[in-house]
Amino acid sequence: MNSKITTRSMVITAFFAAIVFLGIQMFRIPLPAAVGTPFLHFGHIFVMLAVVCLGPVRSAIAGTLGLVIFDIVNGYAHAIPNVFVSTVIKCLFIGFLFLMLKKSAKGNKKREYTYAVVCAAIYGVTNIVLDFIWNTVELVILGSEFKAAFMAELTSIPATIINAVFTVIGIALLYVPAVAAYNRINKK
Repeated sequence: MNSKITTRSMVITAFFAAIVFLGIQMFRIPLPAAVGTPFLHFGHIFVMLAVVCLGPVRSAIAGTLGLVIFDIVNGYAHAIPNVFVSTVIKCLFIGFLFLMLKKSAKGNKKREYTYAVVCAAIYGVTNIVLDFIWNTVELVILGSEFKAAFMAELTSIPATIINAVFTVIGIALLYVPAVAAYNRINKK
């Protein structure tokens, strides 16, 4: 029985990694930025759905795999350290926060939904902060003066904010059907 549960767990985690990858690969709208090549995509929405369905650890695995595979396939290998570290941090932080909040909801589906949307917003803010810090430090390491790096990254924040808002909207729309489908698959 344990091997069946482990196999199911691995397959579902791999499925989430695949939809994270496809969420970026198949839907990208370029966004203007002074640093990097940001774009609007479904990747963070699917990472956040993994967080609420799989929990902190498995979502960190699925999210990191999906995002890193995208980076490898599309020539963004330079972004992998940032993507890896920030995805693990976001999934663990938001995953444990959502588990705590969900437990406090005591089965109240409306409260769980609200907590999922709030957690998506916190995920977005965390993403903005982590990207800002990482990219500013990276520019300084590459030779920019701190002030120039800071200002360049400041001009890139709107693209990250757009993706954060898109993630919150996506979770608000997809949380209920995605969790219902996940629960049916897992017979919960």
